[in-house]
Amino acid sequence: MQIKKNFVAYQTILLNELRRTLRLWPQTILPSAITSALYFLIFGHLMGQRIGQMSGLPYIDFIVPGLIVMNMLTSAYNASVFVLYMAKFNRSIEELLVSPTSTFTILISYMSVGILRGLAVGVVVAIIAEIFTGFSVDMPWLMIFVAVVSCGVFSLLGILNALYARTFDQVSIIPTFVITPLSYLGGIFYSLSILPPFWAHVALFNPLVYIISSFRYAFYGIRDTSILLSLSAITVLFILLLVINFRLIKKRVGLSD
Repeated sequence: MQIKKNFVAYQTILLNELRRTLRLWPQTILPSAITSALYFLIFGHLMGQRIGQMSGLPYIDFIVPGLIVMNMLTSAYNASVFVLYMAKFNRSIEELLVSPTSTFTILISYMSVGILRGLAVGVVVAIIAEIFTGFSVDMPWLMIFVAVVSCGVFSLLGILNALYARTFDQVSIIPTFVITPLSYLGGIFYSLSILPPFWAHVALFNPLVYIISSFRYAFYGIRDTSILLSLSAITVLFILLLVINFRLIKKRVGLSD
């Protein structure tokens, strides 16, 4: 009976947020489609013709996985952080906390909201990419695994930020000053092999490097880091954030103030 109640709670939260995402598609999905189209036009076609190839691929094909990842992760983060922060702001989270819903169900519900929006945006950007270039995916199952776990990582980061956020500025500052710079420095537009040795080693401390490298490997079979190392780093980060968020929510950190 308890499992059924938790499933109903999970389903309710997820469906409500999916309906909101679809209802507000000009704000939740359309911006990613427009910006990715501009990236493919400017960096792919205009600059790509001058650059030629990168890691043996036409430049416009090379940037496809990175641009999909950047939009997916940003959307996953924004979805979870906004939903949880607004639940705190309007105090609807208090009703959920006093209900029989388990801590794990609450965590998984908000994480799934971010994952699903991230994947939806990823599909839209992939469709845009298909219009500009005929990319292929060598290992679709690996691509799906990396996409889901990576969106889970950034969804959990959004939850973590929402738990500690006291103002809306503290929510919106992370994508601009953390996620976007790390994305650009993670190898979206270049291979780490063209960096000087010092900066190539510094880049290895950027978790986005492992996500983008493994995602590009799923597409074309090329990578900047060991695929085993990349998948291990992503999985460990996901589990670590899952445990941290579970403990924080269980202790009502940032939720019962």
